[in-house]
Amino acid sequence: MKAQLSVFERNLPQSIPTGVETHVSRTSIALALSDGDFTGVAEIAPQNTGINGDAGVSDVLEHLAQIAIPRFLSVRSRNAHHPYWAQIPALFGNDAVSRASAALIEGALYDGEVRQTSEAELSLTAGIATGSLIGVPYVPPITDSVSLLRLKAGPSIDPSVFEAIRGATCPVVLDYNASCPTTDQVREHVALASVHATVGFVEQIGTVGDYTAHYELRDSGIQLSLDESIRSMQDIRNVIRYEAASIVCIKPARVGGLSIARTMVEQALEGGLTPYIGGFFETALGRFANAELVARFNLGPSDILIDGRVITALDYQTVRSAVLANEWSEVGVFGGSSA
Repeated sequence: MKAQLSVFERNLPQSIPTGVETHVSRTSIALALSDGDFTGVAEIAPQNTGINGDAGVSDVLEHLAQIAIPRFLSVRSRNAHHPYWAQIPALFGNDAVSRASAALIEGALYDGEVRQTSEAELSLTAGIATGSLIGVPYVPPITDSVSLLRLKAGPSIDPSVFEAIRGATCPVVLDYNASCPTTDQVREHVALASVHATVGFVEQIGTVGDYTAHYELRDSGIQLSLDESIRSMQDIRNVIRYEAASIVCIKPARVGGLSIARTMVEQALEGGLTPYIGGFFETALGRFANAELVARFNLGPSDILIDGRVITALDYQTVRSAVLANEWSEVGVFGGSSA
């Protein structure tokens, strides 16, 4: 089996300030696996630097090259066949870099084992667009495909910025990215936003694992969501047990891959939560995998848009073909011949 690791560095169409950093660019990591007639490709797009418990891109690349891919190939060599895609998370640990590596390898196997042998059509019509109220407000165009507008917020945003959402035709989300506003600030921001648009929910007020602000706002009438705090099935159980939120953002690349994400979605639904699928500014290759998960569970608005429209199979195939044509920058080739 041959494993080829490559990257694609790009500037985002619009910089997105958050309460803890500013998203300006993103480096996507692609893995192409070939083994005889088998070919599978996947993408993850880690944070530029480690933050809020997520691994940075350089740490993930190092782990993939030095630990994850060699370990995976040794299992392939020992067994004379690559592992079943859903077995991959069991090969690695539960730290952030291991989960990201597992998600990438599992995704490439899934692409070759399942996606390339099926002809399932997605019938999704809408998703989430992302903007920011920090600094100079940026509100992305609300196209027919945008059914939820995520706006980055922070503790000290100026009240005047809420004028930017005047006339918004879909609900908005105030996403604090663990920037720790006070509950009084959250209440004020929701009140100011509500003058101009419907506030769907407020997301990730406190740091990872800190539900204090969410407890204090449970009876406020404000819908609460957790994002950075959702990394494992135990986190889903904790949210249910402590009634810390009614909505959870599940990101396959954060939790360890598709198989774990599926189980977490099932667990969330069984516990009465509303899950949605989040992303890390992936290209169409990663966004299409998100869309498949949304379609499988008939979930609500999720990170499945590219340029204001829902991702399509053609978008995915275009990026997949570019990876296989070596149009991304090669990081390394591991293993033997693909034949």
